[in-house]
Amino acid sequence: MITMIIADDEPFIRDSLKAAIRWEEEFGIQIIGEAKDGQEAYELCLKLKPDILFIDIMMPFWDGLQVAAKLKEAECPAKIIIISGVQDFSYAQNALKINAEGYILKPVKLPELKEIFRKTVDGIHNDRNVQFNLDHLKKQLQENTPLIRDKFLQNLLAGLYPEAEEIWEKIAFFGMPLSPDQQFTVGVLQLDDYKKALEKYSEEYKQLLYFSMQNIINEILAEQRAGLSFVARENEFILLFCSSGGVEVQEITRLCEVCTLNIGRYLQLSVSIGIGNTCMQIQRVEESYKEALTALIYKFYTGQRSIIHIRDIRPDNETLQSSYLYKLHTDLMNALKVGNTSKTAALLEDLFRHLGEPKPQLDYVQSLCAEMIFTSARTLYELDGGGEHVLSDRMTIIKEIYGKTEIGQLKDYMLQLFTDLTRYLENKNTTKNSKTINKIKEIIHEGYARELSVAKIAEQVYLTPNYISLIFKQGTNETISDYITKVRIEQAKKLLHNSDLRVMEIAELVGYENPHYFSTVFKKNVGCHPLKYREDIGKGQI
Repeated sequence: MITMIIADDEPFIRDSLKAAIRWEEEFGIQIIGEAKDGQEAYELCLKLKPDILFIDIMMPFWDGLQVAAKLKEAECPAKIIIISGVQDFSYAQNALKINAEGYILKPVKLPELKEIFRKTVDGIHNDRNVQFNLDHLKKQLQENTPLIRDKFLQNLLAGLYPEAEEIWEKIAFFGMPLSPDQQFTVGVLQLDDYKKALEKYSEEYKQLLYFSMQNIINEILAEQRAGLSFVARENEFILLFCSSGGVEVQEITRLCEVCTLNIGRYLQLSVSIGIGNTCMQIQRVEESYKEALTALIYKFYTGQRSIIHIRDIRPDNETLQSSYLYKLHTDLMNALKVGNTSKTAALLEDLFRHLGEPKPQLDYVQSLCAEMIFTSARTLYELDGGGEHVLSDRMTIIKEIYGKTEIGQLKDYMLQLFTDLTRYLENKNTTKNSKTINKIKEIIHEGYARELSVAKIAEQVYLTPNYISLIFKQGTNETISDYITKVRIEQAKKLLHNSDLRVMEIAELVGYENPHYFSTVFKKNVGCHPLKYREDIGKGQI
């Protein structure tokens, strides 16, 4: 309903104006008051706050134009419609100056009166709609201010505001406890082992935990007047520390410790925090944020409930020496081939001990482990032609490796995988290797008199020299070369005992072209020169 006050010094005119139109039926106007002079009209408008003041221009005390001007000064929103019996252009000009909605000359013509009120009422309805929409938008803005504030802060961390002036205007709008004379440091808090920590909870309970964590952080920062916090994205809580007197790293670390302790105490959750360097300008917090994320990556080495400052991390990208990796790789593949579980585990323990020293970047460690597994898969295929049930598919292995959030988890995964793989080959090799070893011995016993090498034996059993050396050593506890020597010396001893052949001839018969070398090898293995051995046999001393 639209409200209106009629002001005229003559009661008859006021009654006539009230009766001239069916105000409520035609225009939805309710007459809420009447005034007999300008001062009374003014006071009624301030008191009743009508939408329309329908006033005669010639009034006692204050005329209609004066009343309109004073209402304008008082910021009264009432629409002014003036009725006048004076045909003077100056009055009309003054009415325009005070933004009167209409200026009607007496005698009043009803169609003209209705047209003016129709336009005025339409204007009021339009203004109300605009105001309603504006109020609705303001309400929505107020309700969503926390979300808009967080979005602004997220954009700030993303470096979307290069100009400090724009940033401070927004900070002032949101009423944040920050000022240009402060220094700023970003901390990033994350739940440790995030998926595992929350997998048992419903989505509703997860959101409650998030809300509780945010409350704990906010209370700690607010109590110390140390800054503010917000959620950047899933499992990423931002702590924006600020200080006018220089940010003390020890104090920031202490506040981070309080956050981790309270979240653990009240929510039984483990969290870690990465801290970036301090920046002097608000538009540089993006750098501190990125440094905090980098620091948090090193939780892989430090474990859960860590507080890691970027300045405590070595700036260079250290890796393990290639010579060490080459030897490790060779030894690991050899141990794997022969099924030596203890050797495999010892090599992996040594690898992770080395990784813990320079603390190379996480992706380097993950790539190194993936390469070792895939190389082992090729070795397994070459030896066994299968083994799919021991090793998962490539994508599953990569997912497992890159899903480990701590070096201890990755170490346990690698140890278990290589233990399973080595035991599998150990079981497969038990029978297979025995046959191969026996075949190698047979070849040696048949061919000891000829030139005989590991490489030639390997060709006859269709395996690599390295592999047959490994399985022979594991199965007999001696090398193939030692076994060849042993067979040759035993044959030489028989010939020395049962024949009159010269040492030179015996050397040639047991596979030695150089008799001097034969004598050296014989003495080394038997303890005496071949001729002395024959002499002692003849005397019955052997």
